Amino acid sequence: MAKDSNAVWSEIDVTTLDDGQREAYEAYKAKSREAATLRTEFEVMMQAGVPEGKKLVFGYRFGKLSAAIVDDDRKPAKASPAKQSLSEFLASQRNAGART
Repeated sequence: MAKDSNAVWSEIDVTTLDDGQREAYEAYKAKSREAATLRTEFEVMMQAGVPEGKKLVFGYRFGKLSAAIVDDDRKPAKASPAKQSLSEFLASQRNAGART
């Protein structure tokens, strides 16, 4: 959004747009999601060869590609526990001494 501190923003209900406007908006949103995916793929691909503990970050202002190597402050992903059935869950709870 623009950084004009005098601007008063209001959310527009997309369902109130006419058919042509809504189609154009939906096409824009679809392309925006596609562009975000392509940007992520590009940035992940560019991380090859970056030293351990560092990451490559990008700027795209004014149509120019800029990059910098910075400390990698991302937290490692936590391993999510494997999904289990309800009966497996209840059995594990009984085995652990929980009242079920």
